[in-house]
Amino acid sequence: MSGSPKHWLASLLPGIFLIGYNIGTGSLTAMSKAGANYGTGMLWAVLVSCLITWYLINFFSRFTMSSGMTAMEAYHRHIHPVYAWTLWTALGIIILSALMGMMGLLVDVVAVGFQELAGIAVNRVATGIAIAAVVLVLIWVGTPRRLEAMLGVMVGLMGLAFIGSAIRFFPGVGPTLQGFVPRLPGAAEGSDTSPFVILAGMVGTTVSVFAFLIRSGQVKEHGWTMEQWAMQKRDALVSASMMFVLSAAVLLTATATLHAEGLKMNSIAEMIPMLHPMFGDAAMAIFVVGVLAAGISSHMPNMMVIPWLARDMRGSPREPRTRALGIIFLLLTAVSILGAVLETRPVFLLLLSQAGISLVMPLALLGLIWLSAHPDRTGAPRPGRVEWLLLGLIAAFSLIMSFLALRGLVTDLTQLFS
Repeated sequence: MSGSPKHWLASLLPGIFLIGYNIGTGSLTAMSKAGANYGTGMLWAVLVSCLITWYLINFFSRFTMSSGMTAMEAYHRHIHPVYAWTLWTALGIIILSALMGMMGLLVDVVAVGFQELAGIAVNRVATGIAIAAVVLVLIWVGTPRRLEAMLGVMVGLMGLAFIGSAIRFFPGVGPTLQGFVPRLPGAAEGSDTSPFVILAGMVGTTVSVFAFLIRSGQVKEHGWTMEQWAMQKRDALVSASMMFVLSAAVLLTATATLHAEGLKMNSIAEMIPMLHPMFGDAAMAIFVVGVLAAGISSHMPNMMVIPWLARDMRGSPREPRTRALGIIFLLLTAVSILGAVLETRPVFLLLLSQAGISLVMPLALLGLIWLSAHPDRTGAPRPGRVEWLLLGLIAAFSLIMSFLALRGLVTDLTQLFS
């Protein structure tokens, strides 16, 4: 029956997939770093980002539901192929750095866990290969809907740990409310990342161009039309609301633990005190399981998004089991393992990749705004006056974040290579 609990839960899985993609290890890193450096001072950025995310999920979904095209397909067909491939290339570069940073972080988590729990030093390369193999198997055996279900379970595991910690160690109503007053962050002594990269990383991991383009593909994959608009809006609301709850929970937990102890979260090991007050001696085990779940929940979509978006441009279905895609997944797996082999600074690298998302976001958003202004080309409805105002404000916000991301990236990369 269409109204059964099972059907209702299944209808939420696309939104849960987006939560699992957005609130992964990159988001944990950005929110933890912000809480460690600035306490509750960046909560306003979380709220604004989630409100924009809710609106843009609806905007990208409605475009595909009414036009029958994914956003990438529309860029390719109705703007110019060069425009679409330029966006795809920029996103691909971000994904490659994120894959290396993510794998480096997951290997660090396993290494710290084995060392602390069993006194065993693990081989980084072997650990990276093992984790990458698990992700590759999950991708290869999973259909898109099965992957959505798996990510739903991982999001649940991750959410329980951090929401529980945030409730138990709530920093207080006053400091929390003060965090919703917008202000730009200043330099934090002892942090290896510029404040603008942290801010852009927080925004980039929530207002994620990847999430919106994936959502556009999901809508087409599920065959949603405007007849399912009410269901889509509910799904978008659940997705954006849970993104805010989980992101705020991580930031508040970092405020009550890392910030209180003066830690700046420059390495993955410095995240462990976030869970120690609640879980005691079990904090390490909970930390390892939670971060691995969060990391894999982002790593799987990251592996798939490059071939997915390439197929979206051609209007082809997202079939995960083809020989060509198998070769692509193997190549991406090899790239991700470099994060373990080269012993990269994963927290630093992940924040740079998250800030890079803010840098690219205007290209995708302005493209869809232009397409929406030409309904004769796509068949999508033209926005009304209020929506044009909202889109203009969001575009301005994305351009400001893009500028701050560029400024922060230049600063950090200059210091890295100096």
